[in-house]
Order: sequence, then structure tokens, then C-alpha cells
Amino acid sequence: MSLKRRHLLAALALAPLALRAAPLSGVFVVHPYDTPSRIYARFRPLTLYLGGMIGRPLRLVIARTYDEQIAMIATGRAEFAYIGPTPYVRARDRGQVTILAGESEGGQAFYQSALVVRTDSPIEKVTDLAGKRVAFGAEISMSSAVAPKLILAQAGVKRTDLAAIDHLDRHERVALAVLHGDFDAGGLRLDIATSYLPRGLRVLATSPPLPPHIIAASPGVSPEVAKQVRLALLHPDAVGQGALRSLGPGVRFVEMDDTHFVGVRRMIRALEDW
Repeated sequence: MSLKRRHLLAALALAPLALRAAPLSGVFVVHPYDTPSRIYARFRPLTLYLGGMIGRPLRLVIARTYDEQIAMIATGRAEFAYIGPTPYVRARDRGQVTILAGESEGGQAFYQSALVVRTDSPIEKVTDLAGKRVAFGAEISMSSAVAPKLILAQAGVKRTDLAAIDHLDRHERVALAVLHGDFDAGGLRLDIATSYLPRGLRVLATSPPLPPHIIAASPGVSPEVAKQVRLALLHPDAVGQGALRSLGPGVRFVEMDDTHFVGVRRMIRALEDW
């Protein structure tokens, strides 16, 4: 037998061992709140960092819908998720999803929602929206749908009082739809609304502070791995700090648990008859 043939047979014999030794990749799922390119740019460094910390590569997946993300993390098709308040509550209702850490921006572990109108709009208060057209983001989104609807509800403006509503998925689409005059008002995150003020939007009303997005683990993640990821988020090394900078200026992660989301469940119940 030739030397070349012996080497080929040896390589074929060892191939199954190499495949068994390679760690299987896990899945880190993000909801489709922005364009895919921007989501990948923000989260790819984080998945590389966390994969290195647990000794297993993590594949970044952008769910096609919020409902798909909920199903993936609740059933274990994804090990980890960057997930908003309302989707987290829905996922928690379906499975024992665990909070690993909450997102903090600029030292604040909360954010706000806003209702916006055009700068030249005659609308001055929330009650003026009766009979008007209002745009929201994804129906399950806390900041661009649930919280803005609650602002309306608390002002006494019901769904039936509005001329029309639509859910446009992303915050930017809401902002642009109002700017272009397709809708009289829209709901979106306050920080995103603020970025559109120079382009002709005006903040009509804001929500109380809302709990932040979180990093969550699926029911199948072992306590040991969950602890590794939690510590990596709360106490990042130099690589981890670089990954957090990719998420945005001033982004950090802080300790958080399910008790922070009691108010979210109340908000969802309050809108059942809206």
C-alpha cells in the first residue's frame, strides 16, 4: 500500500472523531426590531464574546417575527435571546425562561415610549387624537405599541375613537409614516423619537419608565452555563467591553429578575378591552 493511500485511510478513520469533538453551536436570537445589517453589526461581537466564555460557538439568528423569537426561546430552539419586556412575559408564560441580565443605557436600566406628531400638527394633547390615524410598531412591542396604546387609554381615547391604526413593525417606519403625513401620530421609543425631532417630529406625550430589554436563557440551558453567561454580562473583560460598545454608547448589563416585569403584565391586562 502506498504512503499516500495510508495517509488517506488514516484521515478518513479520524474524521468521525474530529466531528464528535467539535462543539455544536448554540443559537442567540434577536427580534427584528431594525434592519438585519445593523442588528448583525451590533450583536455579532456579543455572540462571539459569549461563545468564547462558554466554550461553544453561538450563532446569531434574527427571528422573522416577534412571535417566532418567543417560540424559539420558550421551546429551546434558541439557547439565549435579546428580548423585549412584552415578548419576555409571553415567553415566560410558555416556558421557564430565565433572565440573565437587564440592559442599561447611560446608567439607566429603563427607557420610555412616546407618542409623536409632526411639528406643524395642530394636535396639542392626547385627547386631540380622537378621530385621527395612529401608527404603531410591532403589535407585541412594548415601546412602539403597548405603552403608546396605554397612553391613549389613560387619556380616555379608545381604539374605536380612532379613525385608523396600523402596525408598521419597526420604529423608523412609524417615524417616517408620521413625517410623510400617512398618519397623524405614532408610537415609538423616546430615544428614537428624539433622533427625529430635527427632521420635523414633535413629542406629544411620554410613558412612565419601562423595564429594559434583557438577555434571557431558554429552559434547557444548564444552571452552570447560565451562570457563566450572567457573569460575563455583568462583569465583562476587555473583549466583552468591546462587544458592549458595539451595542451602543453607554450600554451595560445589570442584575434583574422577573419581579421587574410585574408592571408589564398589568399593562397588558389593562389593554385587553382597549
